[in-house]
Amino acid sequence: MTITASIAFFKSEFVASLSDGRHVERHGWREMAQALYELGVEDTAVEYEWHNGQRMITAGQQVALRAEIRRLAHLSTNHSVKNHVAAA
Repeated sequence: MTITASIAFFKSEFVASLSDGRHVERHGWREMAQALYELGVEDTAVEYEWHNGQRMITAGQQVALRAEIRRLAHLSTNHSVKNHVAAA
């Protein structure tokens, strides 16, 4: 089952509510991407929300966060393949 994340920006922090009930708070988008990746959230399973009184997550931050999750997944895949080949 895919874990989804709904991300908002509240009091200078990125706050993610995950579909499995967990919550993650990180100061920067890169740290949030790392945390989400480690929890198994894919870049396509990220949504952004905004509520009155909150600062909007910029389009650039949205793109960067998704791209960082994708980059981490790609690095992990390439690292696994190299280790598998070296062991063979």
